[in-house]
Amino acid sequence: MFWSKDYIIERLSKIPRTLEDISIEVFEGVPHTNDFLQKAGLSSENCTDASCVCRDSHINVGIEQAGMEKELMYPYVDDSVSNEFTVQSTQYQFMVPYEILDNNIRKEYRIFQPEELKAKFPVAYKQLMEIKQQSMEIKQQSETETQELILADYRFENESFLRYINTPKIIITNNSRLQASYDPTGKNVFANGVGVVLGDPTLYLYVTAVLNSSIARAFPEVWNRKGVQSRGKLNSQMMKRFPIAFPKKEGIENIISTISRYLIYLNRQKQMAKAYAIPGYQELIDFYKRISDLLILDTYITNDLDPKLLDVLAENITASDGGFEYSDDINLLIGLQEIKKNILSSPDFGNCRFSNEFTNILATLKNNAVW
Repeated sequence: MFWSKDYIIERLSKIPRTLEDISIEVFEGVPHTNDFLQKAGLSSENCTDASCVCRDSHINVGIEQAGMEKELMYPYVDDSVSNEFTVQSTQYQFMVPYEILDNNIRKEYRIFQPEELKAKFPVAYKQLMEIKQQSMEIKQQSETETQELILADYRFENESFLRYINTPKIIITNNSRLQASYDPTGKNVFANGVGVVLGDPTLYLYVTAVLNSSIARAFPEVWNRKGVQSRGKLNSQMMKRFPIAFPKKEGIENIISTISRYLIYLNRQKQMAKAYAIPGYQELIDFYKRISDLLILDTYITNDLDPKLLDVLAENITASDGGFEYSDDINLLIGLQEIKKNILSSPDFGNCRFSNEFTNILATLKNNAVW
Protein backbone atom coordinates (compact mmCIF):
# COMPACT_ATOMS: atom_id res chain seq x y z
CA MET A 1 0.00 0.00 0.00
CA PHE A 2 1.03 3.63 -0.41
CA TRP A 3 1.65 5.39 2.90
CA SER A 4 0.73 9.06 2.51
CA LYS A 5 1.75 11.65 5.07
CA ASP A 6 -1.88 12.03 6.15
CA TYR A 7 -2.22 8.30 6.72
CA ILE A 8 0.96 8.21 8.82
CA ILE A 9 -0.30 11.15 10.91
CA GLU A 10 -3.63 9.36 11.34
CA ARG A 11 -1.88 6.19 12.54
CA LEU A 12 0.19 8.15 15.05
CA SER A 13 -2.90 9.99 16.30
CA LYS A 14 -4.57 6.69 17.19
CA ILE A 15 -1.83 5.46 19.54
CA PRO A 16 -3.76 5.19 22.81
CA ARG A 17 -1.00 5.50 25.41
CA THR A 18 0.43 8.96 26.05
CA LEU A 19 3.31 10.47 27.97
CA GLU A 20 0.86 11.48 30.68
CA ASP A 21 -0.12 7.82 31.21
CA ILE A 22 3.43 6.80 32.16
CA SER A 23 4.36 9.99 34.04
CA ILE A 24 4.10 11.12 37.62
CA GLU A 25 4.10 14.72 36.41
CA VAL A 26 4.51 16.73 33.20
CA PHE A 27 5.15 20.36 34.10
CA GLU A 28 6.53 23.65 32.85
CA GLY A 29 9.66 25.30 34.19
CA VAL A 30 10.43 28.67 35.73
CA PRO A 31 7.52 31.08 35.27
CA HIS A 32 8.17 33.67 32.58
CA THR A 33 6.14 36.38 34.34
CA ASN A 34 8.24 36.61 37.49
CA ASP A 35 9.81 40.06 37.90
CA PHE A 36 12.74 38.63 39.84
CA LEU A 37 14.20 36.00 37.56
CA GLN A 38 17.60 35.65 39.18
CA LYS A 39 19.89 34.15 36.55
CA ALA A 40 23.44 34.70 37.73
CA GLY A 41 26.38 34.48 35.35
CA LEU A 42 29.14 32.89 37.39
CA SER A 43 31.77 32.03 34.83
CA SER A 44 34.56 31.30 37.32
CA GLU A 45 34.88 30.44 40.98
CA ASN A 46 36.52 33.72 42.01
CA CYS A 47 34.85 36.00 39.48
CA THR A 48 34.31 39.55 40.75
CA ASP A 49 32.40 41.02 37.81
CA ALA A 50 29.60 38.47 37.48
CA SER A 51 26.11 39.77 36.91
CA CYS A 52 22.55 38.87 37.73
CA VAL A 53 19.99 39.19 34.95
CA CYS A 54 16.28 39.57 35.70
CA ARG A 55 13.28 39.17 33.44
CA ASP A 56 13.20 42.95 33.09
CA SER A 57 16.08 43.55 30.68
CA HIS A 58 16.72 46.95 32.23
CA ILE A 59 17.89 45.35 35.47
CA ASN A 60 21.45 44.04 35.60
CA VAL A 61 22.96 43.84 39.06
CA GLY A 62 26.66 43.25 39.70
CA ILE A 63 27.68 40.60 42.21
CA GLU A 64 30.51 41.60 44.54
CA GLN A 65 31.64 38.02 44.98
CA ALA A 66 31.09 34.80 43.11
CA GLY A 67 30.74 33.02 46.43
CA MET A 68 26.99 33.51 46.52
CA GLU A 69 25.61 30.91 48.87
CA LYS A 70 25.76 27.64 46.94
CA GLU A 71 22.76 26.19 48.77
CA LEU A 72 20.56 28.58 46.80
CA MET A 73 22.21 28.19 43.39
CA TYR A 74 21.19 25.68 40.71
CA PRO A 75 22.44 25.12 37.13
CA TYR A 76 20.23 26.97 34.65
CA VAL A 77 19.03 25.62 31.30
CA ASP A 78 17.12 27.43 28.59
CA ASP A 79 16.33 26.74 24.94
CA SER A 80 19.01 29.00 23.50
CA VAL A 81 21.37 26.05 23.07
CA SER A 82 20.96 22.53 21.76
CA ASN A 83 19.94 20.10 24.48
CA GLU A 84 19.71 16.69 22.88
CA PHE A 85 20.10 13.61 25.10
CA THR A 86 22.28 15.40 27.64
CA VAL A 87 21.87 18.70 29.44
CA GLN A 88 24.29 21.23 28.00
CA SER A 89 26.24 23.00 30.68
CA THR A 90 26.26 26.80 30.76
CA GLN A 91 27.94 29.42 32.90
CA TYR A 92 24.60 30.41 34.38
CA GLN A 93 23.15 29.47 37.72
CA PHE A 94 19.70 30.25 39.05
CA MET A 95 18.95 31.49 42.56
CA VAL A 96 16.14 29.65 44.35
CA PRO A 97 15.63 31.12 47.86
CA TYR A 98 13.71 28.05 48.99
CA GLU A 99 14.59 25.13 51.24
CA ILE A 100 14.02 21.66 49.79
CA LEU A 101 12.89 19.56 52.74
CA ASP A 102 12.95 15.87 51.75
CA ASN A 103 14.30 13.25 49.35
CA ASN A 104 11.02 11.91 47.96
CA ILE A 105 10.23 12.09 44.25
CA ARG A 106 7.83 14.94 44.94
CA LYS A 107 9.58 17.44 47.20
CA GLU A 108 8.31 19.46 50.12
CA TYR A 109 9.73 22.96 50.19
CA ARG A 110 9.42 26.28 51.96
CA ILE A 111 10.53 29.80 51.12
CA PHE A 112 13.01 31.54 53.40
CA GLN A 113 11.51 34.47 55.26
CA PRO A 114 13.30 37.81 54.64
CA GLU A 115 14.93 37.98 58.08
CA GLU A 116 16.04 34.36 57.87
CA LEU A 117 17.42 34.97 54.39
CA LYS A 118 19.32 38.01 55.64
CA ALA A 119 20.87 36.04 58.50
CA LYS A 120 21.73 32.81 56.66
CA PHE A 121 22.36 34.04 53.13
CA PRO A 122 23.53 37.68 53.32
CA VAL A 123 24.97 37.81 49.77
CA ALA A 124 21.70 36.63 48.22
CA TYR A 125 19.75 39.00 50.46
CA LYS A 126 21.90 41.95 49.41
CA GLN A 127 21.50 41.05 45.74
CA LEU A 128 17.72 40.86 46.05
CA MET A 129 17.70 44.24 47.75
CA GLU A 130 19.71 45.73 44.88
CA ILE A 131 17.32 44.21 42.35
CA LYS A 132 14.35 45.64 44.20
CA GLN A 133 15.96 49.08 44.37
CA GLN A 134 16.70 49.11 40.65
CA SER A 135 13.22 47.90 39.85
CA MET A 136 11.67 50.69 41.91
CA GLU A 137 13.89 53.29 40.25
CA ILE A 138 12.93 52.05 36.79
CA LYS A 139 9.26 52.15 37.70
CA GLN A 140 9.77 55.60 39.31
CA GLN A 141 7.99 54.63 42.47
CA SER A 142 7.74 56.96 45.44
CA GLU A 143 10.86 57.35 47.56
CA THR A 144 8.69 56.99 50.63
CA GLU A 145 7.75 53.43 49.72
CA THR A 146 9.27 50.85 52.06
CA GLN A 147 12.73 49.61 51.10
CA GLU A 148 12.47 46.44 53.16
CA LEU A 149 12.53 43.14 51.35
CA ILE A 150 9.25 41.28 51.56
CA LEU A 151 8.32 37.71 50.67
CA ALA A 152 6.44 38.75 47.54
CA ASP A 153 9.64 40.27 46.12
CA TYR A 154 11.23 36.92 45.48
CA ARG A 155 8.49 34.31 45.72
CA PHE A 156 7.64 32.57 42.45
CA GLU A 157 4.14 32.99 41.13
CA ASN A 158 4.07 29.35 40.08
CA GLU A 159 6.09 27.08 42.33
CA SER A 160 5.19 23.76 40.73
CA PHE A 161 8.68 23.27 39.27
CA LEU A 162 10.10 23.30 42.82
CA ARG A 163 8.36 20.02 43.62
CA TYR A 164 10.78 18.13 41.43
CA ILE A 165 14.11 19.82 42.10
CA ASN A 166 16.72 17.10 42.77
CA THR A 167 14.42 14.52 41.14
CA PRO A 168 15.57 12.78 37.91
CA LYS A 169 13.64 14.09 34.93
CA ILE A 170 13.59 14.65 31.19
CA ILE A 171 13.89 18.32 30.19
CA ILE A 172 12.27 19.09 26.82
CA THR A 173 13.00 22.26 24.90
CA ASN A 174 11.71 23.37 21.53
CA ASN A 175 13.97 25.10 19.03
CA SER A 176 13.23 24.13 15.44
CA ARG A 177 12.10 20.76 16.83
CA LEU A 178 11.73 18.92 20.11
CA GLN A 179 14.95 18.25 21.98
CA ALA A 180 14.99 16.10 25.10
CA SER A 181 17.76 15.87 27.69
CA TYR A 182 17.94 13.38 30.52
CA ASP A 183 18.83 15.10 33.79
CA PRO A 184 19.76 12.20 36.13
CA THR A 185 20.23 14.37 39.23
CA GLY A 186 17.35 16.76 38.56
CA LYS A 187 19.35 19.75 39.78
CA ASN A 188 18.84 21.89 36.70
CA VAL A 189 16.32 24.73 36.76
CA PHE A 190 14.86 25.29 33.30
CA ALA A 191 12.76 27.84 31.45
CA ASN A 192 11.05 27.78 28.05
CA GLY A 193 10.52 24.06 28.33
CA VAL A 194 8.71 21.14 29.92
CA GLY A 195 9.89 18.66 32.55
CA VAL A 196 8.78 15.03 32.72
CA VAL A 197 9.07 12.81 35.79
CA LEU A 198 8.31 9.19 34.89
CA GLY A 199 6.60 6.65 37.09
CA ASP A 200 9.02 3.89 36.05
CA PRO A 201 12.64 5.11 36.23
CA THR A 202 13.80 2.37 33.86
CA LEU A 203 11.94 4.11 31.01
CA TYR A 204 13.88 7.39 31.05
CA LEU A 205 16.45 6.40 28.43
CA TYR A 206 13.90 4.88 26.05
CA VAL A 207 11.53 7.86 26.28
CA THR A 208 14.42 10.30 25.80
CA ALA A 209 15.34 8.46 22.58
CA VAL A 210 11.74 8.58 21.34
CA LEU A 211 11.43 12.31 22.01
CA ASN A 212 14.65 12.94 20.07
CA SER A 213 13.75 10.64 17.18
CA SER A 214 12.93 11.75 13.66
CA ILE A 215 9.43 10.34 13.96
CA ALA A 216 8.75 12.85 16.75
CA ARG A 217 8.95 15.65 14.18
CA ALA A 218 5.53 14.56 12.94
CA PHE A 219 3.85 15.18 16.28
CA PRO A 220 3.38 18.97 16.00
CA GLU A 221 0.89 18.18 13.23
CA VAL A 222 -0.73 15.52 15.44
CA TRP A 223 -1.15 18.16 18.15
CA ASN A 224 -2.56 20.63 15.64
CA ARG A 225 -5.22 18.17 14.56
CA LYS A 226 -6.15 17.49 18.17
CA GLY A 227 -6.40 21.21 18.88
CA VAL A 228 -3.83 21.26 21.68
CA GLN A 229 -1.10 23.39 20.11
CA SER A 230 -1.07 26.92 21.50
CA ARG A 231 0.65 29.79 19.67
CA GLY A 232 3.35 27.43 18.47
CA LYS A 233 4.87 27.36 21.95
CA LEU A 234 5.68 24.12 23.73
CA ASN A 235 3.65 23.58 26.90
CA SER A 236 2.84 20.81 29.35
CA GLN A 237 -0.62 20.11 27.89
CA MET A 238 0.91 19.38 24.50
CA MET A 239 3.53 17.05 25.95
CA LYS A 240 0.97 15.14 28.01
CA ARG A 241 -0.68 14.14 24.71
CA PHE A 242 2.57 12.86 23.17
CA PRO A 243 1.83 9.24 22.06
CA ILE A 244 4.10 6.57 23.52
CA ALA A 245 4.50 3.16 21.89
CA PHE A 246 6.66 0.31 23.15
CA PRO A 247 8.32 -2.43 21.06
CA LYS A 248 6.46 -5.71 20.75
CA LYS A 249 9.62 -7.68 20.05
CA GLU A 250 11.74 -8.67 23.01
CA GLY A 251 15.02 -6.86 23.45
CA ILE A 252 14.40 -3.87 21.16
CA GLU A 253 13.55 -1.50 24.02
CA ASN A 254 16.82 -2.45 25.69
CA ILE A 255 18.77 -1.78 22.47
CA ILE A 256 17.15 1.66 22.09
CA SER A 257 17.84 2.48 25.75
CA THR A 258 21.47 1.42 25.36
CA ILE A 259 21.87 3.56 22.23
CA SER A 260 20.40 6.43 24.24
CA ARG A 261 23.21 5.93 26.77
CA TYR A 262 25.74 5.97 23.92
CA LEU A 263 24.27 9.23 22.65
CA ILE A 264 24.33 10.85 26.10
CA TYR A 265 28.03 10.04 26.33
CA LEU A 266 28.80 11.20 22.78
CA ASN A 267 26.88 14.47 23.09
CA ARG A 268 28.58 15.25 26.43
CA GLN A 269 31.99 14.53 24.94
CA LYS A 270 31.20 16.59 21.85
CA GLN A 271 30.34 19.58 24.07
CA MET A 272 33.55 19.23 26.06
CA ALA A 273 35.67 18.53 22.97
CA LYS A 274 34.96 21.90 21.34
CA ALA A 275 38.03 23.32 23.02
CA TYR A 276 40.20 20.35 22.03
CA ALA A 277 39.07 19.75 18.44
CA ILE A 278 38.81 15.97 18.85
CA PRO A 279 37.12 14.58 15.70
CA GLY A 280 34.65 11.74 15.35
CA TYR A 281 31.78 12.60 17.66
CA GLN A 282 29.22 13.85 15.13
CA GLU A 283 29.81 10.92 12.79
CA LEU A 284 29.12 8.46 15.61
CA ILE A 285 26.14 10.47 16.84
CA ASP A 286 24.62 10.37 13.34
CA PHE A 287 25.18 6.61 13.06
CA TYR A 288 23.68 5.60 16.40
CA LYS A 289 20.81 8.06 16.08
CA ARG A 290 19.97 6.61 12.66
CA ILE A 291 19.84 3.08 14.09
CA SER A 292 17.68 4.28 16.98
CA ASP A 293 15.38 6.12 14.55
CA LEU A 294 14.85 2.97 12.48
CA LEU A 295 13.93 0.94 15.56
CA ILE A 296 11.54 3.64 16.83
CA LEU A 297 9.90 4.04 13.44
CA ASP A 298 9.38 0.28 13.29
CA THR A 299 7.95 0.33 16.83
CA TYR A 300 5.46 3.08 16.05
CA ILE A 301 4.30 2.04 12.61
CA THR A 302 5.42 -1.20 10.95
CA ASN A 303 6.79 -3.88 13.31
CA ASP A 304 8.44 -5.75 10.43
CA LEU A 305 12.17 -5.00 10.42
CA ASP A 306 14.44 -7.73 9.07
CA PRO A 307 15.19 -10.14 11.96
CA LYS A 308 18.81 -10.30 10.78
CA LEU A 309 19.20 -6.60 11.53
CA LEU A 310 17.80 -7.04 15.03
CA ASP A 311 20.16 -9.99 15.68
CA VAL A 312 23.21 -7.98 14.59
CA LEU A 313 22.22 -5.05 16.79
CA ALA A 314 21.48 -7.25 19.81
CA GLU A 315 24.88 -8.92 19.45
CA ASN A 316 26.85 -5.68 19.28
CA ILE A 317 24.93 -2.96 21.13
CA THR A 318 25.50 -3.78 24.77
CA ALA A 319 26.36 -1.75 27.81
CA SER A 320 27.84 -2.71 31.16
CA ASP A 321 26.22 -1.64 34.39
CA GLY A 322 27.13 1.71 35.88
CA GLY A 323 26.97 5.24 34.59
CA PHE A 324 29.47 5.00 31.74
CA GLU A 325 27.52 7.65 29.83
CA TYR A 326 28.70 10.24 32.35
CA SER A 327 32.31 9.11 32.23
CA ASP A 328 35.03 11.31 30.74
CA ASP A 329 37.07 8.28 29.63
CA ILE A 330 38.10 8.94 26.04
CA ASN A 331 38.64 5.19 25.53
CA LEU A 332 34.86 4.76 25.46
CA LEU A 333 34.85 6.70 22.18
CA ILE A 334 37.18 4.09 20.71
CA GLY A 335 34.86 1.37 21.97
CA LEU A 336 31.81 2.96 20.31
CA GLN A 337 33.75 3.31 17.06
CA GLU A 338 34.59 -0.39 17.24
CA ILE A 339 30.92 -1.32 17.80
CA LYS A 340 29.94 0.69 14.72
CA LYS A 341 32.67 -1.05 12.69
CA ASN A 342 31.51 -4.49 13.84
CA ILE A 343 27.89 -3.75 12.89
CA LEU A 344 28.74 -2.46 9.42
CA SER A 345 31.15 -5.32 8.68
CA SER A 346 28.75 -8.08 9.75
CA PRO A 347 27.70 -10.23 6.75
CA ASP A 348 24.15 -10.44 8.11
CA PHE A 349 23.95 -6.64 8.29
CA GLY A 350 24.98 -6.38 4.66
CA ASN A 351 22.25 -8.83 3.68
CA CYS A 352 19.46 -7.05 5.58
CA ARG A 353 16.55 -5.83 3.51
CA PHE A 354 13.71 -3.43 4.21
CA SER A 355 10.26 -4.40 3.01
CA ASN A 356 8.66 -2.29 0.27
CA GLU A 357 6.21 -0.97 2.83
CA PHE A 358 8.96 0.15 5.19
CA THR A 359 10.91 1.76 2.32
CA ASN A 360 7.77 3.64 1.26
CA ILE A 361 7.28 5.04 4.77
CA LEU A 362 10.91 6.20 4.89
CA ALA A 363 10.51 7.94 1.53
CA THR A 364 7.24 9.60 2.58
CA LEU A 365 8.72 10.97 5.80
CA LYS A 366 11.89 12.13 4.04
CA ASN A 367 9.96 13.91 1.27
CA ASN A 368 7.88 15.73 3.88
CA ALA A 369 10.97 16.92 5.79
CA VAL A 370 10.27 14.65 8.75
CA TRP A 371 13.17 12.25 8.30
